[in-house]
Amino acid sequence: MTMRWIIAMKPLRASGRAQVGSSCEATFRVLPSDLDILMHMTNGRYLSILDAARIAYMSDTGLWRALRSRRWHPVVVAQTISYRRPLTVGTRYQVRSTMIGVDDRNAYFEQVFHVGDRTHAVAVVAVRYLDRAGDSVAPERLLALHGDVALPGSLPGWVDAWSEAIRTQATAESSTTHAATGAHA
Repeated sequence: MTMRWIIAMKPLRASGRAQVGSSCEATFRVLPSDLDILMHMTNGRYLSILDAARIAYMSDTGLWRALRSRRWHPVVVAQTISYRRPLTVGTRYQVRSTMIGVDDRNAYFEQVFHVGDRTHAVAVVAVRYLDRAGDSVAPERLLALHGDVALPGSLPGWVDAWSEAIRTQATAESSTTHAATGAHA
């Protein structure tokens, strides 16, 4: 996987050529090491490829250099993926990544695995950016690093609902854990 990250970061030489909010493509090939026992790309490999494709996106838009110069870094806080068709050994495929919006905590990416015009998987990933102390960086601070931003005015309704459901679940689980252990907030 390390080689894929290095290849994904290759566009660093030409960073800043894409607008934040536009779609960027990264190309990959299914390797024998990507396969599960059923001889198609294993579920976990898709998630690793999503990481590499987001790095390529941030490189293409110039965000990667801006993040690294401030010692900020992205972390995945939630993701959902739908698999439509398998990817098999040797298949060359693209991942189209698009930052589809932000809320008060996270940036959201839609990432589509495709071969030609056939979709193989679609993911939505919530990413939080952290500073060198591990504190959250507000998305508006992130976007202020880049003068060329064209994001929709709001997140798609289902993404907003999904994000809220995850936050509500996390809060409920935290409350249950505190109650069960006798801990007080």
